Amino acid sequence: MSAKHFINDPTILVDTALQSLTLTNPSVALDAANKIVYRRPGHPSQVSIISGGGSGHEPSFGAFVGSGLLSAAVAGTIFASPSAVQVRKAIMSRVDTDKGVLVTVMNYTGDILNFGMAVEKAKAAGLKVEMLVVDDDVGVGREKAGKVGRRGIAGTVLVHKIAGALAAQGATLEQVYKVAQLTKNNLVSVGASLEHVHVPGRAPIDPEAEGALGANEIEIGMGIHNEPGSGRAKVDLTELVRTMLSQLLDKNDKDRAFLNVNSNEVVLLVNNLGGVSVLELGGITTEVVRQLGDWGIRPVRILSGTYMTSLNGLGFSISLLNVVNTDIGGPSMTQLLDYPCEATGWSAPISTVTWDAKNTSTREDDITSDESVKPSELKVDATTFTNMLTSALETLISVEPEVTRFDTVVGDGDCGIGLKRGAEAVLKHLKETQATGDLVVDVANIVPIVETCMDGTVRTHLFIRWNKNFRRLETDMQL
Repeated sequence: MSAKHFINDPTILVDTALQSLTLTNPSVALDAANKIVYRRPGHPSQVSIISGGGSGHEPSFGAFVGSGLLSAAVAGTIFASPSAVQVRKAIMSRVDTDKGVLVTVMNYTGDILNFGMAVEKAKAAGLKVEMLVVDDDVGVGREKAGKVGRRGIAGTVLVHKIAGALAAQGATLEQVYKVAQLTKNNLVSVGASLEHVHVPGRAPIDPEAEGALGANEIEIGMGIHNEPGSGRAKVDLTELVRTMLSQLLDKNDKDRAFLNVNSNEVVLLVNNLGGVSVLELGGITTEVVRQLGDWGIRPVRILSGTYMTSLNGLGFSISLLNVVNTDIGGPSMTQLLDYPCEATGWSAPISTVTWDAKNTSTREDDITSDESVKPSELKVDATTFTNMLTSALETLISVEPEVTRFDTVVGDGDCGIGLKRGAEAVLKHLKETQATGDLVVDVANIVPIVETCMDGTVRTHLFIRWNKNFRRLETDMQL
């Protein structure tokens, strides 16, 4: 866990982050005093959708304000609910109310109390308002959750997107609320993290303190505020995903069988909790999709990205939506997910047409070379050639840490591992292919291996040098 931040004052951090949303999306405005991000006036009247919660979960919720998604979002301080006053201000004066207002909130005590009080006051004032509580997390089972119930986590954004798209198409408040509730009732999520997160402005967490995660230990089911999950384990990604999917899908787990995912259509959301690299999240997504196949599930939509974070949390969550009939005679859940929106936080640009095309065609043409290596008169003992080259390559592999260390000082640190990969590939070639004893032919067979298997700039330098020397050898033998 990193306790280093560019902005260490949490008040300045939240205020400036909210301000940035008006810079990146001209259609939204900010009520800075009440921390409300809202759509600017001037768009056609529709059912307004409001959400919010503590800061630290960006892009949720402010960056989801925009056409086709939320009408407004109310922010608290980091990991703390906004006040009822802030929420009431959003409902009664920052959105259109003539078609009604849907308020969605995640299942956390502070959020329910403050949003709930604001909703009741708005109703008392004569406004048409509905409130929906999302509780998609299965990380804590029935027994441990008790009366508090399941927490709300990343699956909430699917509720927002579906409800927002439906509202944008002119649906009534009753219809929007019904479909949002249907979405919420067919949604399950679970998260996992390698570390607890550090909140700017607070003292760093002592890694030796009680409750701290140990080396290589993963919290399975961790919440988005550092809350504990179902347990801890030292497992690799394959086993971790297997455990998470079991918690989501195992109908025999009576403590967690909240939803029977039995639809012909399932939506998958793999969410970055803030600190996972795009590269690694891609690998995680592939593993999740692969293992879903073992459950007989082929998702009709796969969303992978950063939708709801826990600051810079080094973790991810998996959400599954059971796609069911909306029963309103209108667009389906998948069509609503695909519906265009103008919100900077929504990172799923693929259209319905592209998804439904199910295009599996590829380009398989290979590049072939007309050049053939002609035998030369430069002969060597094949066994001696193989043994000497093997010894040199093994030595090169053994010094990889030192090369990497020096290249980290003067370069980007990839030289050592690049040389090692190339050496390992050539060793594999030597074990699988008998040297001919013709130096020109044997070197020519190694050159493309270096070009293909070695990484970085060192590959290019070696390939140019080896290819040049090989051509010189070939030319000399023709003289």
